[in-house]
Amino acid sequence: MNNILRNVLMRRSTMQFDPRPIQDEALMEILEEGKILSNAANNQEWHFTVLQNRGLLRRFHELYEKIVEAKGGDAARASAQAISDIPVLLIISGRKEENFVEDAAHMVFGSMMLVAEKSGLGACWLSTAASTFVSEEGEKLLSQLSIPTGFTPLCLGAFGYKRVPATTPRVLSSEDNIVNIIK
Repeated sequence: MNNILRNVLMRRSTMQFDPRPIQDEALMEILEEGKILSNAANNQEWHFTVLQNRGLLRRFHELYEKIVEAKGGDAARASAQAISDIPVLLIISGRKEENFVEDAAHMVFGSMMLVAEKSGLGACWLSTAASTFVSEEGEKLLSQLSIPTGFTPLCLGAFGYKRVPATTPRVLSSEDNIVNIIK
């Protein structure tokens, strides 16, 4: 099996991170991948904010927990708890007025998660995290992150070394009824 396919098949969201910092080489490889990816509108105007400052990460986590509590649900609470000790928060920002920019940002993050897997790192997409900045407290935090004027946080995710190894994916068989082909 080639390495790309192996990474696609084996990658799982990491919900428990080892708090040690990520090696710079691995982090730069992930960022380089994100910088060169094209997207639906081919605008590729991204700004990546890599947050490693423990104080700002704690502040983000506090605000994110408030958002998650408002939405409710055990899965959301587990997600918020999981990111309490992340070593890296990646914020992908773009120009909101561009076509398909949010979808493209999520696609870029998905590819970056595969690069992380290749480097032995775990990653977790934080689906509702961008809404963390849509409050007065969130805007204060956002002002500390040096995101360029005209750019909006679109996609957020966590990276770090896995505390718990990923589970082996379930192998689907031809008897699994997950595909409908309509001609």
